[in-house]
Amino acid sequence: MPPSYSSGLRRSEHTGDDRCWPCTLVNVALVGAGSVALGAVSTPAIGVAAAVGGLTLVWLRGYLIPGTPRFAPGLVAAVPGGAALFDEPPAGENGPPDGGGSLGTENAPGDPEDLLGRLVESGVLEVDGDTVAPTAAFDERWHAEMDRLRDSTTGELARAALAVSPAAEARPIEDEWVALSPEDAGVVDETWLSRPVAIAEIAGYRAAESFLSDDETRLAAARTNRLFLDSCPDCGTPLERGTDMSCCGGHTGSGDEPSETLVCRECEARIYTFD
Repeated sequence: MPPSYSSGLRRSEHTGDDRCWPCTLVNVALVGAGSVALGAVSTPAIGVAAAVGGLTLVWLRGYLIPGTPRFAPGLVAAVPGGAALFDEPPAGENGPPDGGGSLGTENAPGDPEDLLGRLVESGVLEVDGDTVAPTAAFDERWHAEMDRLRDSTTGELARAALAVSPAAEARPIEDEWVALSPEDAGVVDETWLSRPVAIAEIAGYRAAESFLSDDETRLAAARTNRLFLDSCPDCGTPLERGTDMSCCGGHTGSGDEPSETLVCRECEARIYTFD
């Protein structure tokens, strides 16, 4: 079957689940205003035709007006109540909607340079010029552990996470998350790990056992090494680079810079946030 005419116009990166509603609504308003003006200076029929054509293109492409992502988010955010149109960012490492959760403490032992030195000295990472990457020996063990964990139920992952983390309790959430909490903690104190993050970190901790004797450093290594992943630990889908902005043009607030992310679109999970 030959492709439809609309298939060449459609931009999937700005439609469907990835549609930016602030950009869409600004374009709908502009198409409407332009169509009314065109109908007033020509004929109502021409105005209606322009509206139908413009709205169709907005539906197929996400936006019609060139440069929309540069001006629409700020314009909508400035309108009272406009911020409500921005969706939350994709589910993150620390439970919906975002975070930086990990099996261990958020504070890695020492400063980042000290941690890097420890991981290089222990044989977990290697440095080649400006490039840092897992060593072949560690990477082989790490991926073997991820392969073993991939078929685990979320309940089994929760038990495995509890065995290697300092958390006092662990429980599965809707087959998608592992919730870890310290002793006598409430729900607000829980750390939620998506399945891909839990698999990557449990596997990383286990793989580091023959390289590192310090639990704190092994947990820090498991978290750090997520940035080197190129496919999802759970479903195997190639990971994509993105940002934590909830709009195609971005909306982070005055003076804020978006963080770059590593995301699995299939699992709708953020695997890593680059600080």
